[in-house]
Amino acid sequence: MNTKQSIGLESARRAVAATLAALVAGDKPIAVVVADENGEPVYAERMDGATANDLRQAERKAYTAAFMARDTRGYREQLLHDGRTLADWSDPMMTTLTGGLTIGGRREVFGAIGVHGNSAVRDEQLARVGLDVALKASLDTKPAVSPGRTNGESQANGRGGSDGRERGAGMTQTAQRKAFNLPGLAPAGSVAPDLVQVGNLFFTSGIRGVDLTTGKLGESAEEQFMLAWRNLRQLVEGAGLSLDNVGLVTNFLDTQDYRQYINPGWLELFPNDNRPARKTTAYPLPAGEAVALQAYGVVGGRREIIQVEGLAHRDPLPNGVRIGDYVFSSVIVPQDLATAKTVEGPEAQTDQCFDNMRVFMEKAGGGVEDVVLQWVYLNDFEYQKYMVDVYLKAWPEGGYQSARKTFRYPMNGQIQIQVIGRIGGARSNHEIEGHGHHDPIPMGARIGDLYASSGVSGVDPSGGDRLASAEGVEAQSKFGLGNIEGLVKAGGGSLSNIGHMTLLVQDYADLPVVDAAWEHAFPDANNRPARQIMKLGTQGNSRVQFHMLAVV
Repeated sequence: MNTKQSIGLESARRAVAATLAALVAGDKPIAVVVADENGEPVYAERMDGATANDLRQAERKAYTAAFMARDTRGYREQLLHDGRTLADWSDPMMTTLTGGLTIGGRREVFGAIGVHGNSAVRDEQLARVGLDVALKASLDTKPAVSPGRTNGESQANGRGGSDGRERGAGMTQTAQRKAFNLPGLAPAGSVAPDLVQVGNLFFTSGIRGVDLTTGKLGESAEEQFMLAWRNLRQLVEGAGLSLDNVGLVTNFLDTQDYRQYINPGWLELFPNDNRPARKTTAYPLPAGEAVALQAYGVVGGRREIIQVEGLAHRDPLPNGVRIGDYVFSSVIVPQDLATAKTVEGPEAQTDQCFDNMRVFMEKAGGGVEDVVLQWVYLNDFEYQKYMVDVYLKAWPEGGYQSARKTFRYPMNGQIQIQVIGRIGGARSNHEIEGHGHHDPIPMGARIGDLYASSGVSGVDPSGGDRLASAEGVEAQSKFGLGNIEGLVKAGGGSLSNIGHMTLLVQDYADLPVVDAAWEHAFPDANNRPARQIMKLGTQGNSRVQFHMLAVV
């Protein structure tokens, strides 16, 4: 077995202590991170007065120095010489900020140190103090030895995870997928289970308004709604779960004209104020269908209602719920919390909506840093750039960012938001080699065991254009599901960890081709994710796009 030296915990502690001891009057508070040869944090300290950003930047400096086997200042000079940029690496953890130094020789780097909080020159001076001590300490103590690459777990950083980059190498699959079908619920030829449980969470496919005894849809929209709600109850309880476990219900409507039929069945299932979060989305459903319901929940959990004063709904539903560590919001709208009235102007509405999201997450016991998935609905895409700027204020580049999908959606007002979060657990972002986004958002976001994707398209990762979908629905289905597999693996899981997938399509006529790729990706009919098909959210030549929720 080939072995190599890796910096030990004691050496890292001595390096950090020496760096902090080198501060003099006039220096600002700093953060110091010592990483191993793979850039994984071994030990870190953030002084009182130093910011969370100082810690993130120190980690990025240590990561870059270790990963590139060169000091960050030299790395910046090399990029300038080569006419390249950080974007060429598609790695949000990379940085050219001065203050990241390698520990060890050019050909035998066994660690790195990053310092942030003062000027570039001073950060590097302080890092060099720690570097010298780390080298001496590594000679004085028995070095840690690892076979090839380490498993990606930090030895002692007190953080339990990374902000803003993937750490999949140290994650293992822990969830097992179980499926349940309610006879008569799904249409003939369905290729997805009615309900899937993975770990602590469960997810349903679309629940139609069908009479289970005849297999026929209700004759009217009103009848379909009542049947769908009752089928939701039978599905959940038939799987051995309880309606008390449901955290979020989404109503997919064929037309907004059917909103009037939602509440009777809703109140029949949830007669008191302890109701799940709820969202309503309208788009053309398959022929004859008026409604499809979708539910997410937590096995064995009980809802805690989240109400934000001034954030009102016209229907009988809460702003959101928390079940255990999981948070589900209803739609978040741009209302001034002092007046409960919608603010005026698209930019003001965007600001207000994001601020209301922050207040909601704080009411849930966390913050925006605990959002795993954000869906944004915009009336006018002219203001998408402004929305992206506001998104980056909530989740700055270089740190952890929520996964996101943005829909062009007709409505009164400019913007609505819906979020799913998890309070507590290591945060990480993950990417797909050869595939990316126009906007500065991650392909995937994970907090603890909950892992969500942004939109994953049918991009050929070897094709050279990380934004362009392949031609045709067959190729897009193949590459899209392949990219999903690569993404879930990057987060430490496998296809069996996926609990739910949302497929956005331009034309239901494409489904036979999409389904063929789906069955190839998930050959066991009894071991597939739940899924929802939405004729919404694709543009240009994109025929199908995939969105994943996994438990790893």
